[in-house]
Amino acid sequence: MFLDRLKNFKSYKTETTPCRVKLSSNENPYDFPVWLKEKIGKAVKDIPLNRYPDPLSHELKEVVADFYRISPENIVLGNGSDELIHLLITVVGQIDRPVMYPVPTFPMYQVSADVLGRPKSEFSLDKEFQLDKKELNKALESKPQLAFFASPNNPTGNSFDRNLILYTAGKGVFTAVDEAYVHFSDKKDFLDEAVNSDRIVVIRTMSKIGLAGIRLGVLVANKEVASLLDRARQPFNITYPTQVIGKIVLTEGREVIKNQIQKIVSERKRVMAQLKNIKGITVFPSDANFFLIKVPDGNKVHRMLIKEGVLVRNMSHLPMMENCLRVSVGKPEENDAFITAIKNVMEKL
Repeated sequence: MFLDRLKNFKSYKTETTPCRVKLSSNENPYDFPVWLKEKIGKAVKDIPLNRYPDPLSHELKEVVADFYRISPENIVLGNGSDELIHLLITVVGQIDRPVMYPVPTFPMYQVSADVLGRPKSEFSLDKEFQLDKKELNKALESKPQLAFFASPNNPTGNSFDRNLILYTAGKGVFTAVDEAYVHFSDKKDFLDEAVNSDRIVVIRTMSKIGLAGIRLGVLVANKEVASLLDRARQPFNITYPTQVIGKIVLTEGREVIKNQIQKIVSERKRVMAQLKNIKGITVFPSDANFFLIKVPDGNKVHRMLIKEGVLVRNMSHLPMMENCLRVSVGKPEENDAFITAIKNVMEKL
């Protein structure tokens, strides 16, 4: 059968169990204020939906470039960062040469490689969820042509050692640094390297800072690399509504985004500090809008939290993630509900 190779395919899975408090998808928990949504609503009302959008997203690119203080020529836009990941795995290097990435990490690298039938060179993080040079060198022995590093990493929450990422690129591997959660981190990013190198690109997304619903991903590269990648992009991949909404939010809504990020970082610190006082819970460091915890029985605690009305992400099925739960940072009242629920659960274990 034509689709036989998909029979054992592992697709990307999300948590969809209905719960009163949803802390499972690393979304920004805050909606936009009424005045901003009214501006968006008025602009969307005037979209000629019978027409194609600007295929090159000129105006949106200008806004995104200003948002990141780079040139529009350094940008490739995607229908979410997932499309950009798939684009890189499709066009970078030869299709029979491996893609390398650490485990555990964001599963879309594996998913896209498997869809295309491209070999994978997976390597383990160390016990602190950090890059290990010995493991990196083992992966490099397979002569990969493309590497992905999510930093901060999902689901572990920590940022990777910059020097080891640069070391990989220095070995002649085209290196994509996935900075989906960089807005919540105080670590140095890789924008300068991406703009000035033909071997390093940065992937970002607007999904974590309040625009998950419009699917807008951003790839930053030097001008020549960006131009080449843009040729392989799907036509009209950025919808008319996405272009219109993105322009409004990333100009008039900048202070809103900034304030929401500050609230999330503050809440992350508060919640993690409280969890460290609960017996039986290990809390791992985080530079993201979520954090990872380890409990005595991940599957059981996950089920019990759902009964308490709180949904988090059970990561126990992943390598090195046994009994680990990933918790998105919500609004203060949602976080308080989670703290109460996890205390109740831990007392019953």
